[in-house]
Amino acid sequence: MIKARMVTGRGEPVLFLGLSGENVTRLVAGEPVHVTADALSEMGLPHLAVVIHYGKTEQAILDEIQSHGVPMRFTTPEGS
Repeated sequence: MIKARMVTGRGEPVLFLGLSGENVTRLVAGEPVHVTADALSEMGLPHLAVVIHYGKTEQAILDEIQSHGVPMRFTTPEGS
């Protein structure tokens, strides 16, 4: 996976994540991509962790996460 820090024309920080075919294969196999808070801090971005998870639908993702005992609220933009 490629991780890069960029800046918009307005000076806003951007986290760019480039996923390879192998990353996508792992996502489909149920192996989420995890970027640690320390890795982002080292790039000059806010100290927070990022997890990218795959599911056929948003509800499938929610169901899987909740099956592991992780309570989550699921929201979508209006009209999605």
